[in-house]
Amino acid sequence: MKLKLGERLITNNPLRAFIQRHVEGHMLRTMGSLKEYPLCLEIGCGRGIGAEIIVKQFGAKKVIATDIDPEQIERAKKNLKDDLKSIIEFKVADAMALDEPDEKFDAVFSFGVIHHTEDWRKAIKEIARVLKEGGEFFFEEPLRNFMKFFVKGGLLSAVAEHPLGGIFEFAEFKSELKKNNEEGIR
Repeated sequence: MKLKLGERLITNNPLRAFIQRHVEGHMLRTMGSLKEYPLCLEIGCGRGIGAEIIVKQFGAKKVIATDIDPEQIERAKKNLKDDLKSIIEFKVADAMALDEPDEKFDAVFSFGVIHHTEDWRKAIKEIARVLKEGGEFFFEEPLRNFMKFFVKGGLLSAVAEHPLGGIFEFAEFKSELKKNNEEGIR
């Protein structure tokens, strides 16, 4: 879903970029098992900071960075550094219906995006579908108790809106990841 103005301001500010570069990127990198991930997908790329992190910290040779909001894609293209223009490609796409072939990517990344989807299980299924066998999914997501502050009637719902279909607990999320892996979808 597209972000409300308040959340767009939060997402596109320098502090968020700093946290992505110096906290989230490093945290996710420590979880990886490979030295580099040549072909990567980012869902919900926002202004493009995550795609840069994927190149610099994960050794990606090519990143396809997607967002459902065309304005965010344009912002990311505008902010893209010249030395990354041949490596990062930005596309408008929905995480619940990715226009990519099965088993294409070495890694898929979500920097706090899945909770914005209308149906997080569909997003997980799509991520699993486009990952190569042995591919890795890197993510960080807020859980149900935190999200109560953002849903309808919640304390921060005037600033940020999140669909009910994007709210989950860790055990549910982990179970869905395992289910998709066991079905042979990597």
